[in-house]
Amino acid sequence: MQRLAFLAMILAVLLLSACNAQDTVAVETVAPATLKPGDAIPAPTGEVVLTISGKISNTNAENMLLLDIATLEKMGLVKYTVTDPSLNEQFTYTGVLLADLLKVIGAAPDATLVHMTALDEYEVDVEIAETEKWPVLLATQTAGSYMPIESNGPTRIIFPFDDISEVDIPKYSDLAIWNLVTMEIQ
Repeated sequence: MQRLAFLAMILAVLLLSACNAQDTVAVETVAPATLKPGDAIPAPTGEVVLTISGKISNTNAENMLLLDIATLEKMGLVKYTVTDPSLNEQFTYTGVLLADLLKVIGAAPDATLVHMTALDEYEVDVEIAETEKWPVLLATQTAGSYMPIESNGPTRIIFPFDDISEVDIPKYSDLAIWNLVTMEIQ
């Protein structure tokens, strides 16, 4: 009986190890962050691509943060390859990890959601806990090129659909918002 319990425990450990091996994302650093938590974020000099409000401590306009691509990308760039469920094609996306962005903008410790709105007024809520658990990307580039509005840019949210078994494609493809223009930290 003891031997059977031991074998069951070994099998459980092997199964968990196999699941954990599958649940890793090959995130590659493209450029280290030059804008870090606690740094003042300058006013944009280029076109504003993202406006952030709500429970944040780092602002550069009246009670909000305005970001151009250059400033956004100073928060550190990473990339990974994923099958985009809306396009049913594999792409390499480059951008800022949403968890890193939340640190740099000074998201309040009691904030739990990021409310996002697209150009067409489509809205989604992403739990901050998910951005800390997985490498959720605020993409600014695909295949090494910036994304124009016509190609779902200039920013969009990407989840690691291929590599994390918890990322349910139907649920999270609805949250993978593109043409993102505002975020409200709640």
